[in-house]
Amino acid sequence: MKRLLTIRTIGGTEHPIKGIIEKLPCFADDIMFVKHIAGQLCSDSLISIVDFDTPVSTELARAKRTTKYGDEFFEKNNLEDATFTTYVEIPDEKISGIEDKYNVTFEKEHFININEDDYKVRVFKANKKIDLYEVVDGEDVSKDDEIVISKGYAVNQNIKIGDKIKIKGKEYTVTGNFLRPDYLYMLENSDDTYKNITTFFLVYMTDSAYEKLGANSCQYKVVYGKDSDVNSFRKYINEQYKINSYLGRENNQRITMVDDQAVMFLIMAYVFLFTIPLITVALISVIIGRKIKQEQKLIGTLSALGYKNSTLIRHYSVLAMIPGLIGGILVTVVTKIIQQPFGELGLADYEPMPVKFTLPIHIAIIGMIIPTLIYMLEAAHKVSKLLKKDTVEMLNKNADGDSKIKHVLVGKKGKVRNKFAMRSILANPGRSFVVFLGAFLGALMITVAFMFIDSINNVIDKGSTGMGTFKYEYVLNKLKTEKTDDADELVIGKYEHDGSTFSLIGADKDVKYLNIETIDGERADIENGFYVTNVMAYAYKLKAGDEFSFVNPTTMEEKKIKISGIIMNDSQKLIVCGLDKARELLGWQDGTYNGLLSVKPLELGDEISKTVTCEDIKEQMQTILTEMSSIIYSLAVIGAIICIASLYVSVNMLISENRHNISMLKVLGLKNREINRMIIDVNHIIIPFGIAVGMIAGYLMMVVVFRIYSAIEGVLYTPVINVKSILLTVVIVVACYVISLVIVRRKAEKVDMVESLKDNRE
Repeated sequence: MKRLLTIRTIGGTEHPIKGIIEKLPCFADDIMFVKHIAGQLCSDSLISIVDFDTPVSTELARAKRTTKYGDEFFEKNNLEDATFTTYVEIPDEKISGIEDKYNVTFEKEHFININEDDYKVRVFKANKKIDLYEVVDGEDVSKDDEIVISKGYAVNQNIKIGDKIKIKGKEYTVTGNFLRPDYLYMLENSDDTYKNITTFFLVYMTDSAYEKLGANSCQYKVVYGKDSDVNSFRKYINEQYKINSYLGRENNQRITMVDDQAVMFLIMAYVFLFTIPLITVALISVIIGRKIKQEQKLIGTLSALGYKNSTLIRHYSVLAMIPGLIGGILVTVVTKIIQQPFGELGLADYEPMPVKFTLPIHIAIIGMIIPTLIYMLEAAHKVSKLLKKDTVEMLNKNADGDSKIKHVLVGKKGKVRNKFAMRSILANPGRSFVVFLGAFLGALMITVAFMFIDSINNVIDKGSTGMGTFKYEYVLNKLKTEKTDDADELVIGKYEHDGSTFSLIGADKDVKYLNIETIDGERADIENGFYVTNVMAYAYKLKAGDEFSFVNPTTMEEKKIKISGIIMNDSQKLIVCGLDKARELLGWQDGTYNGLLSVKPLELGDEISKTVTCEDIKEQMQTILTEMSSIIYSLAVIGAIICIASLYVSVNMLISENRHNISMLKVLGLKNREINRMIIDVNHIIIPFGIAVGMIAGYLMMVVVFRIYSAIEGVLYTPVINVKSILLTVVIVVACYVISLVIVRRKAEKVDMVESLKDNRE
């Protein structure tokens, strides 16, 4: 049963406050006027649905689930510790003895590379011990005319189970899709920078069908034990069988990209954590403060009539729970709905891993509790601050000291409209901050999105031309001495430094197709010095004059050189020197080479170990950009929504605060257009400032992100934003502002001029 709300005066007698009660629902003392103000808060549209959960929890889930799945998949399918090849084949009967001697698991792996017209196929003979494949869709092969294919290619090319694929003129039926632990990131060649799932895929078939394909290649897989002497094992293999190449697990991007990408997810989670949630919480806190300011007359009245300060503080603290709890619940629901598809977008770089994304209950709880506590504390602080003021000031709605600010610039020369705008901004710093915040957030997020696209496109444009003018790069499977017409001869070797690998390239001083231009714009004197590419200089923190030590991965011999300069190349970690210097480091005879650069295809037959074209590089990078574009554009859309919501709330606050002024101006005969210019359009001067600061902050944020990303991927991402993107960012934010103005102006037009007369009567 509801009871009549009464107020106890200082003298102890009870008086009904009918005039106040008529404006407020009658509640028990402890929950009075919550509904009234809650309605006002909720009328401010989107303020109650902003929260921590979606951006932060999604990125954290990606990092956690990706790492967890990778670790479990690696362990279950016995991921390698290293892959190597030898010039002399290791006899099968020697393998078990080597395993026992060095405490390793050791296996020979057979495969065949087949080039068809539209795609490249790598057919494996199934391993028994290491890097085991796992069929995740359909069934494994049982007949000679059946194959299973890598899942990423099947998804990309929409190949269904039961479809036919031609390999060496014979058609095979696809019975399933598989994943393999050392190919979760699908690189055709281990030293490629970008994946290829459009023209390259893996295949397994029966052993008997495999044998019918003809000559094959082999490599060796090894898993080290806890007490394995790795260096001794590698030296023994090199002494007995001459190691041609050695790739440790820590340098194999097909494997490391899982953890590297998880690191990026964590970085993005922290970026979101320290931008969107904190800023939006600050925004809502300002709104709550403004709402309490509007209620200062009521608070003053109730205080004067005997209500305890603690009761009033408690009431408004309870009120402030509403946006936090509503936002927490709504965003938790939204996150649950979108997390799986959004999480899968973030894993587009990998083979399609069956990762299940869930919202941890503690994240959802934190997302509700932290904002709610902040809102409650803000409300308590604002009410407590008001209650320290003189009651008369609160009744006159002047407890915040606006009277002084309202007279600022009154006596100055200038247009009344401009003075009114300046007074409005200075008198309401909270609202002005909300306007700034809306423009800032929108500009920041849209800048980040456009800058990411522009920077990737810049890498695509410079990726091949930065390396040189060649169109074809050939790596040979044996050393040659014969001259090759219309081609640059190269000496190519692999080295290690602190667990990571890079390439050494030796070239003639007159090399035509390889870029050897230094960062100073001069041609490098490679015949008399050693030069590193700028991406390698960045990765290893090198500069001209530094000494640099590295290890030959085949002989484990340490080498040391002095850096002569830095060559412009953002895509490859290279040391470039003259042919003779490279041969000396590698211990090769004079006149030998194992690489070629050309502007046209060369007929080299079975001498080719690897071929890389500039078009392949561009295609791979474009694939990455295409796959990430959905995430990037969604970021821009979120930025636009936050911008519209923030600006709408701020302009709506402006209307609410100036209803009396709007009404009075209508009484004086001003038209809606003139009123808009004096009251609503005062934020015009704040918007450009917010856009400028937001764009600068977005640029600086991406500089940091790209630095981290460059260190992980081994590609130097230069932060770039085009003039077109800058203009488009400005246009979008201004458009968001205009949309919010159009919506709110209708509200201002509905203000009745009689309101000013009512206020004066009261």
